[in-house]
Amino acid sequence: MASVGSRRSYNGDRCTVRFVGAVAGTTGEWLGVEWDDPTRGKHSGEHHGVRYFKCKSKHPTAGSFVRPNRPTDTPRGFLEALREKYASDGEEHVGQESGASDALHQPIEISGKVVEEVGFDKIRKQLAELQELKIVLVDGLLVVGALAQEASPEQVDSACQEISQTCPKITELDLSRNLLQRWSDVKRICDSLEKLRVLRLNGNRIGPVAEDLRFEGITELQLDDTLLEWDEISLLSNQFPSLTTLSVSSNQISSTPLSLANSITALNLEYNEISSLSSLRALTSLTKLNRLSLRGNQIDKIYESSTENLQFAASLESVDLSRNKLNSWHFVNQLTTIFPGLKSLRISGNPLYDQAVGPSTVTGMPEKPMTVDEAYMLTLSRVSSLQMLNYGTITPKDRSNAELYYLSLIGKELSAFPESAEQDILAKHPRYDALCQTYGEPVVTRALASTGPAVDPRSVAARLVKLAFYTRQQSVSNGQEMKLKEVPRSFDVYQVKAIASRLFGLEPYSFRLVWETDEFDPVSKKNIDDEDEWDSEDEDTHAPSIEDSGFVKREVELVDSTKDIGFLFQSDTVEARIRVEMISSV
Repeated sequence: MASVGSRRSYNGDRCTVRFVGAVAGTTGEWLGVEWDDPTRGKHSGEHHGVRYFKCKSKHPTAGSFVRPNRPTDTPRGFLEALREKYASDGEEHVGQESGASDALHQPIEISGKVVEEVGFDKIRKQLAELQELKIVLVDGLLVVGALAQEASPEQVDSACQEISQTCPKITELDLSRNLLQRWSDVKRICDSLEKLRVLRLNGNRIGPVAEDLRFEGITELQLDDTLLEWDEISLLSNQFPSLTTLSVSSNQISSTPLSLANSITALNLEYNEISSLSSLRALTSLTKLNRLSLRGNQIDKIYESSTENLQFAASLESVDLSRNKLNSWHFVNQLTTIFPGLKSLRISGNPLYDQAVGPSTVTGMPEKPMTVDEAYMLTLSRVSSLQMLNYGTITPKDRSNAELYYLSLIGKELSAFPESAEQDILAKHPRYDALCQTYGEPVVTRALASTGPAVDPRSVAARLVKLAFYTRQQSVSNGQEMKLKEVPRSFDVYQVKAIASRLFGLEPYSFRLVWETDEFDPVSKKNIDDEDEWDSEDEDTHAPSIEDSGFVKREVELVDSTKDIGFLFQSDTVEARIRVEMISSV
């Protein structure tokens, strides 16, 4: 007879009974079930506007009504599932009493002749293999406990003793996606395995957590997709005295109001509903926590409402913030304050990296999403403590190149705005002073002096741009100065080339013009365009390191065109450096 909280399986689809009774407008009795796969159902426990039960899942189609007499899949006990997975025909003999087991090793005599039946060799081999098992996976095999059916305490004790004798060396056990419904059943199985250290219970829907449980020896516990409340998870963690690694991903967790066992060093909170770091404030008390994964949440800020200081223990060195909703560099700038021990960071897959490096007034180029290299450098240059970024080791050259690039962008931003805006700009770059101490201050050439009169956009001066022409030969060999020429922005490239031709006495079409901007670009020997290269799942695969990279100024060739050069140079560009390069004759 089904009862509320019991587990069932229909044609391989597991569910939990949430309701037993009549449904208005229908005849007979119904079971209201919540499917483990929430897309399997049709509603959330309501029928014609009346709620009969509530699902733990927030999915709108996690529930269904089924008839009590609908055929179910046959549940299994632990050893039955073990033999189903790791033994074949004749397995019914494996679990016999020790006396019967010894009898299997005795020779068989027929008419005074010693014979051996092939099947007995197979049974002995299976028994030996089960006794040597160290890693056991019985996930999805409809396990309900030590025994398949309700039994007396004596029968359960006998079954647990048989488990101890049959597979005494198990160190890792995967009981995920089964029909377990009571923590006491889980404990009996675990107590029978003295060497058990890793326990996986992912995808189960186990009932209320009791306070008198104690799982000795287990160091790693996985409770992904169990829909446990955080207070249950907190209570459970304190009943595993040796626990160091805990995984509770995909559990609809939005905050952690209670802390966990202080023995935990690695915590997985992936794919939950966390929206801010401050909602994890209780976890700051974990003084041994070393790794924290928040991948795939909804984090877009540090604080929900309070601006009270938030700081995790210095032991926390590795943080995964990838696949969240981060869209501000301010968040990245605060990471060293929130995580003072931070050494390894994973942060790709956020909207922040779909933005441009800076507005066109800063970069001098049209806005476009930052490249993978730019995202990598602008992140590590803001977090001074990082040693690894997206599983890639940061070399000294990576850091210096990135910080120089970042410093050049700050200089460009300062140049694009009047001096009165400097304080507000530098507030967005808290590492500016430290970078200046290491590399020196960037060159800041403001288009408009804050103390002088602004240039009238309708004046002649606003319609001119000063071009500084030079050739490599002049610059390097005989030290001649650049040749300056103020040119109307309405001139096209052909007219500018005509000016260069007269200045240097060059034949038309024998040279090309290259504008040397003030922007720096990384030059990598490897072309990395795919984010998956930067955000590799393989820890042995380096992120796009710039070990073999250098920096060059961004260059734009003035290609022959009748388009006004005013479209090339921004309105705040008052002077541009133009290199005249000879075209080799064929």
